[in-house]
Amino acid sequence: MFINILLFVLGLFLLYLGASLLVGGSSRIALMLKVSPIIVGLTIVAFGTSSPEFLVSFVAAFNGNIDVAIGNIIGSNIANIGLVLGLSVILMPIPKLGYSIKKELYWMTAVSVIFWIFAMNHEISHIEGVILTLGIITFTTILIRQSLRERKNPLSEEVPPIETGWKIVDNLTVKSKIIVFGLATLSGIIILGYGSKITIDAATGIALELGVSQIIIGLTMVAFGTSLPELATGIISVIKKENEILIGNVIGSNLFNILGVAGPIGMVFSFSLSDHVIWFDFPIMLVFTIVLFIVLLWKNGIGRLLSAILFAGYLGYIFWVVTH
Repeated sequence: MFINILLFVLGLFLLYLGASLLVGGSSRIALMLKVSPIIVGLTIVAFGTSSPEFLVSFVAAFNGNIDVAIGNIIGSNIANIGLVLGLSVILMPIPKLGYSIKKELYWMTAVSVIFWIFAMNHEISHIEGVILTLGIITFTTILIRQSLRERKNPLSEEVPPIETGWKIVDNLTVKSKIIVFGLATLSGIIILGYGSKITIDAATGIALELGVSQIIIGLTMVAFGTSLPELATGIISVIKKENEILIGNVIGSNLFNILGVAGPIGMVFSFSLSDHVIWFDFPIMLVFTIVLFIVLLWKNGIGRLLSAILFAGYLGYIFWVVTH
């Protein structure tokens, strides 16, 4: 267990390093391409930080551990709102976003409800998996088209100079800087992936040694571990005052977990669901989703009180899952 604890600490360090590179690189790319940071958060950052969920869930499904895969998807969506958003905003409130996210909120809420409706017959069929997978393709296409409409002279040399602290980068042209920051973003995603894998393996090893069941591991340890990239990215985002990247990451990650993770898994494997997951875990996920939907649609920002409630709700959910 001592080795697993050391690996867990190493994984956390890699998560911090990867998140710093991802947020720093992606935010600068958004500035130079004149694309809203929230769109970058909804796409590059969200898909990058959700890659652990995809890999872990797909491998678990391939190995026949469907409970781990489904628990990871649902648990990660709850963790993204309750843990990632809740804890990040406690550190730094978001009084108001500079970008309207109504459409994205509608998408997130509608997709969550549809996912639950699909699950009510106790399975996600191949056809339903195809429908969900087509959803992520459609959503991404819409965002790309929207970003192209928003851009104006993206590679113009009139972009305000971006100081990096590295003279060799500061002296480069805009196009060259985009390449450098693109590599930094990609490196951040890769490091986040390795960091989350090390952390997940260590945490799961500790849980197994303690005799914890698979569904609990999926809903808690694995879901928490695969949400660590989002958490690390969220904390770094609020520290750097990149609030739109944080919100975009949470919404985009939740969409990707359902459409881009559960969709392909259902399309390839199909899977069954227990009554407990359908009538307990799904409703909890929807409560967190609807609360976020109402607050952001109404206030377009989040304060410390609500974030504390979300975080407390997440801790309460974890406590209930572990003790029952």
